[in-house]
Amino acid sequence: MLNELGPWLDRGKAKDLLNRLENKKPNQALPAEYELSISWAVSKIATLEIDRPAGSRTPDIYSPDLLPSGPVIADVAAVDDLTLSGADTMRRACNIINAEANRLLERSSGHLYYSFREKSGYERSRGGKSAFYRRRMVRRDFELNETLRTAMKQWLANGRPVTPLSWNAPEISVIIEWREYVHWLANFFCTMPSLAYDVKDNPLYAALRLKSKQLRAAADGARRVVFLGDAGCSLLRDLKPFSSSSQTFSGGQIILKFLDDYPTIDFVMVFSAKREPSRAGGQTGRIWNTQIFARPSVVTDADLGRLQLLTQTMMPPHLGGYQAYSWHTQGMCDADAVGKYVPTSMGIGRERMTLKISARAVQELMAGRLSSEQFRNWSFGEENPVRRQIEAGRTISSVRFEPQGNDEEDDYLIFEFRDDPSARALQLPTELKGDKSI
Repeated sequence: MLNELGPWLDRGKAKDLLNRLENKKPNQALPAEYELSISWAVSKIATLEIDRPAGSRTPDIYSPDLLPSGPVIADVAAVDDLTLSGADTMRRACNIINAEANRLLERSSGHLYYSFREKSGYERSRGGKSAFYRRRMVRRDFELNETLRTAMKQWLANGRPVTPLSWNAPEISVIIEWREYVHWLANFFCTMPSLAYDVKDNPLYAALRLKSKQLRAAADGARRVVFLGDAGCSLLRDLKPFSSSSQTFSGGQIILKFLDDYPTIDFVMVFSAKREPSRAGGQTGRIWNTQIFARPSVVTDADLGRLQLLTQTMMPPHLGGYQAYSWHTQGMCDADAVGKYVPTSMGIGRERMTLKISARAVQELMAGRLSSEQFRNWSFGEENPVRRQIEAGRTISSVRFEPQGNDEEDDYLIFEFRDDPSARALQLPTELKGDKSI
């Protein structure tokens, strides 16, 4: 897509887009992926101009003929749960405490699991009304003080602690447990879910408001549009125009409130990856699920048809929003990351054994990126079928390549093993004089 979009990109924009796509931070890479995908699809079905000036701003997409009702000027955003879930604040606190734990007891941070407390109630809002609040009990500016440092020193003084450390202070309230193994991406928890308790004070509304500034100076008559991508956001999974609770707000409610507050924005179109309905006996892939929010009569039936064509033109998503965010966080999308391999399979016949194995894993083993132990663990486990074949006197008789298609990140190498007398001890002939046939 990036290569094919080249004729619409000047060098500066191409470098900017490339740098964001390759950025190690998910909140930079995923919005760029959405921008690339949507821009590429527009170029296939309509006239496209990228970064057309609108006052002092340069919105992502301009097209005079994408919609029958008039020109479109649009900006692309992607929203995740990082701020709404409090993960950034909690992870920061965990990292600070982990660093101190490692200083006190080497490698102890790999065993620490954090359960953050929460509090809720009612407080006076700016308008003087009583409003419900719910907060995780950890401050964004948390720093380790001497009191907590002393408590940790005592807790880890004898090595592995038996009981959890319970700490309750205004800046942080948490229970720290010692576990056998803790993954660094899943070492904390809070009972407070990723919900919006204010219709405007939330990341989704903030992202939309930021995009409205990009479109503020658009020419009269142009449709001002925000294309909004799900990069792992619970609010974009709940797009009902109402909430099941009187104390929280759905993503649909927030978008409709934004459109009320910013009437110059014509509509918001949400893109989210979802699983295709299962076919009998077949595997399910992912497709784009879209929803449009607009005031009555703003989007015509003809416009809806063109937006549906846009969705159908986009390349299908490979991952869901949460999984994509997790892959980027773990560095699994880096150019030099270890591959995502196709599974190994074997077939056994009377005269030969067939082994289907990841072509990428074999290449990375030969290149030195995978150790022999890593290769074995990824491909075989403890039972090494290649070793069993050579011990049985069977060697490779043929190798062929089996591509899995452009949408897959790996392909198969297929090895066939046949009996080879030179690879084993000699045996008696199969027929001998005087032997009776059976």
